[in-house]
Amino acid sequence: MLSTRNDVKRYFDRVPLRWDSLYSRDHSVRHFFNRIFRRAMFERFELTFAHCGEISGTSVLDVGCGTGQYSMEFVRRGAARVVGIDFSSSMIDFCRSAAVQRGISDRCEFICDDFESHPFQDDFDIVIAIGFFDYVDGPAAILRKVASLTKRRFLASFPSNGFFWRFHRSIRYGWIKGCPVHEYSADMLDSLYKSAGFPFHRSIRLTRGIFMVAGQDG
Repeated sequence: MLSTRNDVKRYFDRVPLRWDSLYSRDHSVRHFFNRIFRRAMFERFELTFAHCGEISGTSVLDVGCGTGQYSMEFVRRGAARVVGIDFSSSMIDFCRSAAVQRGISDRCEFICDDFESHPFQDDFDIVIAIGFFDYVDGPAAILRKVASLTKRRFLASFPSNGFFWRFHRSIRYGWIKGCPVHEYSADMLDSLYKSAGFPFHRSIRLTRGIFMVAGQDG
C-alpha cells in the first residue's frame, strides 16, 4: 500500500500545470473537447455545488485538493474558511501561489500531508473528496475519518468505468504513468458508507462513475 501511494505521489508531483489546465477556459477549443471527452469531470464539479447546501460562512475541507479548483471556488462562493490537503508538494505549491494571486490566501489554507495520518484539530461543515478515491488503496479507514470530520455534508466521486474504460485506465495510468487506479460498484459504496457511520448517503450516476452525497442530515 505504501508503494502504491508513493507511485501516485510521484505522478501528481509531475502534473500540476497540466492538471489545472483541464478546467481552463483560456483555450476555447481545448475547453470544448474537454467538456465532451472529460464530461464526468465537469458533471462532478456541478454536482458538488448543487448538493453542498448553503456555502456562505461555512468551513470546508477539500481532501486531495490537487490544484485547488474546488477550494478556491468555495471561497468565491462565500465560504469563511477552506482547508485543502494533498500529499503532492507540487500541487500544494501551486495552490498557495494561486490563492495569493487571487487575493484569497487569508481564507485558504493548503496542507502538504497524507490525509489519513494528518491530525486535524477541527471538524468541517462541508467535506469533499473529488477525484481522490480513484487513487486510494483501502478506502474504509479514510471514509471513517471523513465521517468523524463532517458536521453536515460529504461529497465524493468514485470511478466505475466498465470493461473498456477499466482497460483504458489500467494501461494509461497503471502501466504507462505508474499511477494505479481503482474502481467501485454501487453495492461496494453502500457497504463502505454504512460501515463508516454516515447517517445517510445516496448515489448519483455520472457519465463514467458514481457521485456520492452523504452526511449528518438528509
